[in-house]
Amino acid sequence: MKQIGFLGLGIMGSRMSKRLLDAGFEITVWNRTPGKAQDLVRAGAKEAKTPKEASSNKDAVLTMLADPHSVLQTVLGQNGIIEGLSKGSLLIDFTTVDPATPQKINDALKTKGVRFLESPVTGSKPAAESGELVLMVGGDPQVLEEANPILKPLSKKIVHMGPVSSGARMKLVNNLIIAGSMQALFEGLTLGKKGGLNHEAMLEVLTSSALSSFLLKMKGIAVMDRDFNPNFSVKHMAKDIHLAMEEAHHQCLSLSQLATNHALYEAAMAQVGNEDFSALIKVTEKVSGTEN
Repeated sequence: MKQIGFLGLGIMGSRMSKRLLDAGFEITVWNRTPGKAQDLVRAGAKEAKTPKEASSNKDAVLTMLADPHSVLQTVLGQNGIIEGLSKGSLLIDFTTVDPATPQKINDALKTKGVRFLESPVTGSKPAAESGELVLMVGGDPQVLEEANPILKPLSKKIVHMGPVSSGARMKLVNNLIIAGSMQALFEGLTLGKKGGLNHEAMLEVLTSSALSSFLLKMKGIAVMDRDFNPNFSVKHMAKDIHLAMEEAHHQCLSLSQLATNHALYEAAMAQVGNEDFSALIKVTEKVSGTEN
């Protein structure tokens, strides 16, 4: 599989496609917003005008888009990916979506004899750039084995979750836990600061304790430096929490932490929607009356 189409050149997709280009794949790229492909074209990629064009005569097509609607439109819409794919080719979608979306895509692709894997990722901009994403794959294990040469330059770990839709479910589980644990961090730092504790000293304790993680350290430093340049924005996390709420309703589950985070992120959108989700510290400070 050397001829690849890559659709979606945002924070994640631009870096993932560059990894594949550097690994020796021949890449054709497409993005809904014009102009984002310029750096990749200068590095050797080709640019397509439509999803159909980006998918024609390709061994595999990869998508990293914004949400379920954008995936369904790009894959199944007019001049979409499905019109360019040929029998025996492969589509891999990395987008965070609801479990119903990959099932719809899989059902549609089967009619053309096209294989499909869903592979949402965990890891933000730095992991995409260094090829250290964790992939949560749903689909046929034999297809996954054949796709490994494409996936390995992007990832430090590939986990087969089960059939199509299981990857989407795992990604919602992952992001629900991240949102809850990071909000606990933001509230803890706010409590400590109000009591006169030094932020740097608090972070030193937390990153030396059983709580330590790469994410805790990264977001703790972002809060300390007030650097909210987006690695993973509030609006994207809000979308994922909303999808998790829909899945909980579908499963007839009442989850209090999920409901709390859903309300928090919905309220935060107007204030910090385009900033990194560590900017929720500002919302926490406002609610608690500890704004500077």
